[in-house]
Amino acid sequence: MLETMTITPVRPAPSVAVGNGVAARVARRPILALSLTAAAFVVLCVALWPPTKEQYDLRVYVAAAQAVLNGKDIYTAHEGIYGLLGYTYPPFAALLMAPLGLLGTGAGRVLMSSLNALVLLLIGSMTVRQLRPRWSTKHVLAIGFVLGAAGLALEPVRTTFHYGQINLMLMAILLIDLLGYLPKRFRGVLIGVATGIKLTPGIFIIYLLVTRRYREALTASAAAAATIAIGFIAMPDAAWRFWGTYILDPTRPGSSTLFANQAWRGVIDRLSGGAQGISPLWIFAVLATLVVGFLTVRRAYDRGFVLESILLTAAIGVLVSPISWTAHWVWALPAAALLWTRVVAAHRAGGTRSRSFQLQTGLAVLTTLSFGLGLPWIGPRMDDRELHQHGFEIFLGNAYAIVGAILVLAAAYAFAFRRRHSQV
Repeated sequence: MLETMTITPVRPAPSVAVGNGVAARVARRPILALSLTAAAFVVLCVALWPPTKEQYDLRVYVAAAQAVLNGKDIYTAHEGIYGLLGYTYPPFAALLMAPLGLLGTGAGRVLMSSLNALVLLLIGSMTVRQLRPRWSTKHVLAIGFVLGAAGLALEPVRTTFHYGQINLMLMAILLIDLLGYLPKRFRGVLIGVATGIKLTPGIFIIYLLVTRRYREALTASAAAAATIAIGFIAMPDAAWRFWGTYILDPTRPGSSTLFANQAWRGVIDRLSGGAQGISPLWIFAVLATLVVGFLTVRRAYDRGFVLESILLTAAIGVLVSPISWTAHWVWALPAAALLWTRVVAAHRAGGTRSRSFQLQTGLAVLTTLSFGLGLPWIGPRMDDRELHQHGFEIFLGNAYAIVGAILVLAAAYAFAFRRRHSQV
């Protein structure tokens, strides 16, 4: 994320003698081997998060989906169900989730775990393709599957599986659009659809404007508007209440002071001892993040660092959103892969004693450990203990936001405030 990397040609792997058994036949058919690997990973994820375990967010989705099928109000569907919060997404998202109403929570969990497993492998492959554009497709898929599977080591990914959330799916469709996997005339559509599902992906419409991809920004805006229109047509009463009332209540998904809220508002509210609402400090933090962040995004994109610009935008988005649960930080997976790639490049360029290598390694270790260990879950939490943190506990309780801010500032130093050819 911090410096230009020269990609050297990849040497072909040495040939390995194989026999005539099943393993040998699989080894000679890479597509078969990759397909079996993907299937095995899906089975593993379903086993780790079986349908017998409760997925809280999935229960919310299923309740709203059943309300859609039964012609009931999606925003009151949780009433009467003990311990269940209300549905918080736009009506369009509930329409897409309608099949979950037929499956229920058991089969729905198998579906969600399977889809999350598959998109995790896809995210890994797209990330590797960006980091190693000269590799063959088979090589990219093989290493991409390894990277995707390794994503289970990160708390945001594990939590997404645990609660049956859609964070990985949204990241996948955003990357498909942003990285140019769609025909040019359709680019922006998936960004608009993702925005219609969960609002927060709308930060990438700003990204398109900042990077002067105006046609794609217009397409994304039109697609988002279409999702809103569909919601009004299908559920006019619910749509009016969501866009007129619920969207103005950032605490509807839960308390902003809860340790799991790793956005600036959560950090500020915890340090202030309670919910502050739209405080001057929060407004300043949001504006500063947007200005510094998107200045850096523009510089990174103009210099050809597309993946870096996308990941910086994702960090900006989770920091400025009123609520960003720890699971929303699934972008840590491609970010960690990018940082470790930069470590390898810095080592090749200057060895272990170079300043660049040491800085890159520090950032990579900090990011990997913070999201791997799930530091906010280690600090004091629940029963308002988040409001009484001291010393190192403050870092633990706000680790994701702090690390995200460090990465944005480090990228700003590299891309925006140093000369084009300077080294970090």
